[in-house]
Formats: sequence, C-alpha cells, structure tokens
Amino acid sequence: MVQSTNPRIANFTINLFLFCLIILILVVAKNFLVPIAWALLISLSSLRFLEGLHKKYRVKWGLLVLVHLVLVLFIILGIVIFLFAEVKAIIENSPEIDEKLIQIDHNFRMWLSSLGVNTHEMFNIRSLAKRLSDFSAYLVQFVGNVGHVFGDIFLSLIYSFFFLFYKDILTRFFVMKYHDRNKLQRIKGIADSSLAVISDYLFGTLIMTALMGIMIYILLLVVGIRYALFWAVFAALLNLIPYIGNAIALVALAGYALLTKDSLWYPVLAVGILFLANTIQENILRPLIVGDKLSLNALTVFISVVAGGMLWGVTGMIVFIPIAGIIKIILESREQTRPYSLFFGEPKPR
Repeated sequence: MVQSTNPRIANFTINLFLFCLIILILVVAKNFLVPIAWALLISLSSLRFLEGLHKKYRVKWGLLVLVHLVLVLFIILGIVIFLFAEVKAIIENSPEIDEKLIQIDHNFRMWLSSLGVNTHEMFNIRSLAKRLSDFSAYLVQFVGNVGHVFGDIFLSLIYSFFFLFYKDILTRFFVMKYHDRNKLQRIKGIADSSLAVISDYLFGTLIMTALMGIMIYILLLVVGIRYALFWAVFAALLNLIPYIGNAIALVALAGYALLTKDSLWYPVLAVGILFLANTIQENILRPLIVGDKLSLNALTVFISVVAGGMLWGVTGMIVFIPIAGIIKIILESREQTRPYSLFFGEPKPR
C-alpha cells in the first residue's frame, strides 16, 4: 500500500524547485534580462516625474517620454565619456605615481631585508609602474569592447520607451481580469501604491547620488586633491552599491592621495571626506529625500548585493535591492504572506 505524500514536504519540494528554476533562468537569460532590468529601473524612476510634467504642460505622452529618454541617453554617454577621458588623463599626467611606487617598493624591500627575508624572487613593483604608465595604450583597445556596453544602453532605453508608453496596459489588464469592483479597487490600490513607493525611492536615490557627488567634489577641492570632479563622480556612482561600493571608493581615493601627495595627511583627509559625506547622506539626505520608502533591513540589503553580484555582476548589485523592495511590498499586500515580509523590514523598536 502506497503511503500518501506529506503536504508540507510536497509544498516545500515545489517551492524549492521553483526557486532553483528562477535562479537558473536568471543565470541563463542574463544577457536578455539585464537590459530589461535597467529599463525597469529607468522607467520606474522617471514615471512620477514624467506624469507631473504631463499634467502640468499637457504635452503628448509619447513625445514627452521620447525627449526624456534622449536626455537620459546624452547624460549616460556624457558620464561614460567623462570617466574614460579622466582615467586616461590621470594615468598620462601623473608621473609621480611611478616614482612613488618605486620608492615604496625600495623601502618595502629594505625593510624585508632587515628582517632576513630574501626579496630577489619577489614581485617587482617596477613592472606594475611601467604597466600603469603604458596603460593609455590599452585604453584604445578597450574602446572596441565599449560597443557592447553602448548596445545594452540603447536596448535598455528602447525597452524603457515601451514600458512608459504602454504604462496604462496594467490598469486595463486589471479591469478586464477582475470583475468584482471591490477586489478590483483593492488590487489597483496595491499596484498603484507599489509603483509609487518604488518610483519615489528610485527617483530619490538619483537625487541623493547627485547631491552626494556635489558634496564630495566641494570637499575634495577644499583639501586639494587633483581630479576632484572625477573622484566625486566615481565615489557617487559607487555609492549606489551599498557596503561594497563605498569600500572600493575609499581604497581607490586614499591610494591615489597616497601616491600623488607627500604627506600622509592627504589619504587620511580623503578617508575622512568619504566618511563625512556618507554620514551626512545616511543621517540627513536619506531621511529627507528617500525616507523609509522601502525600509529594508541591513541583512536583506547585504544579501541582495551579494546575490546580485554573483548572478548579474555590478548590475545585480544595484537592481536586486529594488527587487527585494518589490518582493517586500508584494508580501505585505496579502494576508497569507504578510508574516514573511518581517524578514525584509526593520524590526520595530521595543
């Protein structure tokens, strides 16, 4: 006689299979899904702003969306070209980096020799200095690979146009699918509130990133760090990746200050600038601009960054945080799944 399967085990098995299937799809269809993910971010971050302009100036929606995305394209291309040119200029116009690397190499070898360590077989940092000085030649070859990145940018903007242009399809879908008026109103309310929260969060994050860049730029100018605008843009963009991005920006800026300045106070000041900017962002800018739109806890954000990086690289580190927020909102909208949303949010103070 065959025993019946335990319903809990069956449900767990089905859920585990669906979870593994989703992960497999995310990995296999990465090249297809990444532009769509960026398009959703661009669309959601622009939606409330464009709706406000549409109501105020009564411009045709399609024309308004097209003009907006063209401006977004020019901004993205401008940032990419600016970063490319600045990196090339830093490498070509910073000969003191080579000298400082050689000096550090010499002092380090002398210190190891005083401890009785054989330094003849060690890595020669002079080769690294030479590679840094000749890196401008490799930048020319890098341009050939930039076409793929620009292709993804154009594709994302095309998707964004269609997402924004056909935004009313979601409302019409709910109207056709749900004939119960009360249920229709409840579902539309959940969808509208979810879109509003995510849209406000993304738009606020863009504004906060811009203010962060301006603040870092002013502080770096006061201290006297060269290429202050580049480092400000670099640090502000990396700030979109929680935890990891700030650490990378801190190490890069402090290393540059150490290699280009004679005093150790400059690396210390560079670290202090980023620490001060992040403190102002988290305690003043974020509560005022973003608020508690998503209110994800630190563990959820960290897991989203790590999982996103493993699956989609840098793109995943950025887009998986709003995705986690969307999952939290969906879980909160249903009575059966509301308890699970507690794992995503901040605990209430006792």
